[in-house]
Amino acid sequence: MVHKTVLKVDLSCDKCKKELFGIVSKLEGVNKIEADSEKGTIAVIGDADPYNIVTCIRKAGKKAHIVTIGPPPKPEEKKPEEKCKELAKLCTCLYPAHCWGCRTIPIMTMEYEDPTPPCSIM
Repeated sequence: MVHKTVLKVDLSCDKCKKELFGIVSKLEGVNKIEADSEKGTIAVIGDADPYNIVTCIRKAGKKAHIVTIGPPPKPEEKKPEEKCKELAKLCTCLYPAHCWGCRTIPIMTMEYEDPTPPCSIM
């Protein structure tokens, strides 16, 4: 089951943050990792066992404490109509009935004739 595990860790510098991301991303079942440097927490979303996450971080010499374990946040789904309306706001265009996503662009082909024929020595 997918869940969100929030851990309290030391994120004092970018090097530590990068190292933690490397350690946690190697674990099986990790779908997403989010870091909050201000709070000093990382959120791991996926099937990975929270105990395994903490043990791997501690084996690497970092301190880690579980803050919360809960369901992952629900993704925000935008309806296609909303996307179309957002694009229509950006468009002060020639085709007001269409959004950028469903508009076709006409392509013209042009022929080019070289004024000088190619040189051939026989």
